[in-house]
Amino acid sequence: MKRQILAAIASGGFATAAVAADFTVREVSQALFKSDAAMPADFSGKDLGNLDLAGLDFKGAKLVGVDLIGADLSGALLGGTDLSGARLDRSTITKADFTNAKLEKATILRPSLFSTLEADWTESPKFTGAKMAGIQVFGRMEYADFKGADLTGAIFAGRDPRDENTSLARVNLFSGNFEGAILKNAILRDARLSFATFQGADLSGANLKGADLTRTDFTGADMTGADVTGANLDEANFKDVKGFETIKGLAAAQNADRIKGR
Repeated sequence: MKRQILAAIASGGFATAAVAADFTVREVSQALFKSDAAMPADFSGKDLGNLDLAGLDFKGAKLVGVDLIGADLSGALLGGTDLSGARLDRSTITKADFTNAKLEKATILRPSLFSTLEADWTESPKFTGAKMAGIQVFGRMEYADFKGADLTGAIFAGRDPRDENTSLARVNLFSGNFEGAILKNAILRDARLSFATFQGADLSGANLKGADLTRTDFTGADMTGADVTGANLDEANFKDVKGFETIKGLAAAQNADRIKGR
């Protein structure tokens, strides 16, 4: 079974449960050591939650629908892995490398990126060239590298309705790199995107309502039909933006008179 749950029903209706992953760290390490590009390890549908997998080279493993909730993936090499539908909620992804990985419809909710409370760009994960259509991301993701990633229909927002009622309700993508990324119809509502770069990115139909776009660089991006209603455009760079005349909500955006490049 996906999770081994040992429950004892106490008098009065109370229960205690012990939860274990499907594999031990040793078993995962051994399987990866024996694998190679021709025959990658396959953990699809398995529970690897809360395991210490820091620094492991997954060698393009198959991780479709895997449960990595709470797992430590610090410094892990996940490039080329198939994490479609995987759950990485509350995982530690400090310096993790997801280059060219498949993360379609996966979730990364409230991950841990930094070893201290201070954001350090050298510790942010890399998603360069990753296939992430339909992914859901929420939490602190400062400096994360999404260069060339396919984020079509991605949702950068919380799953729990309570997220909308907290001071941390907005996903933090401060200074994120989205250069050349595909963000068609992506939801970036209320996101903190100040100092991020979207140079040459495809943001057609993207929802940027209420987002903090202070000094965000959209040079050469396609923003056809994007919605910036209520967004803060203070010193955002719109040089050579495609579809500028079709952008929705410019009249209702903050500091629209302070944008650059127009």
